[in-house]
Amino acid sequence: MAQYRDNTPFGTIMRALGDLITLNLLWFACAAPIITFGASTTAMVSVMFKRRRYHGVPVIKTFFEEFVKNFKKATLINLVFLAFGVIAVVDYIFVFTQASGAIYYVYIGVASIAALCALILLTFGFAQLAVFENKVKNYIKNSFILAFIAPGKMILCWIFFIVPWAILLLVKNPMEFLEYFGAFYLMWGFSGPAYLSVIQLEKVFSRFGYDREPGSPDE
Repeated sequence: MAQYRDNTPFGTIMRALGDLITLNLLWFACAAPIITFGASTTAMVSVMFKRRRYHGVPVIKTFFEEFVKNFKKATLINLVFLAFGVIAVVDYIFVFTQASGAIYYVYIGVASIAALCALILLTFGFAQLAVFENKVKNYIKNSFILAFIAPGKMILCWIFFIVPWAILLLVKNPMEFLEYFGAFYLMWGFSGPAYLSVIQLEKVFSRFGYDREPGSPDE
């Protein structure tokens, strides 16, 4: 009877939510040092890709296996991502505190381009590493190619992460809602939107062989 209950739709949903909570906590813990943000993100989305493709994937074990396996490449991609992020933040701060006249538009342009590059890498860079074997420079280059190939999917992935914050801004009592928002973010704040993004990225990556049967030879 226990096995039957576990195979019900309710049991499947509960297991999925439990796995997302586990991944969210693991991601927060391992991404906290900042320098390990890339390895932690890659490990999380790798578990999600594997979990959607195979049955019975051990979440914690697979997370740390992927964390160690992809650490070097993920960290190099992360350094590029952080560089774009720092440029964007510093330039935006300068724009809104000191810049004026023509220099305002120059800096806001540079900041916006840097922020866009960071978001593109965040969307495609670590996900590619989780699925495909390649060189770091190719992961970075292909991220921008994918942004042109699938801009709709990319923007949809961004929306998944924006929606919780938009709800927070729209509620009548944001400070009261913040307590519940914090609890949500601790449980599913990053893993939930990331899982929805993985579903979209599967469709993008399927154009490049991701939907092949496991063990099939590379083309």
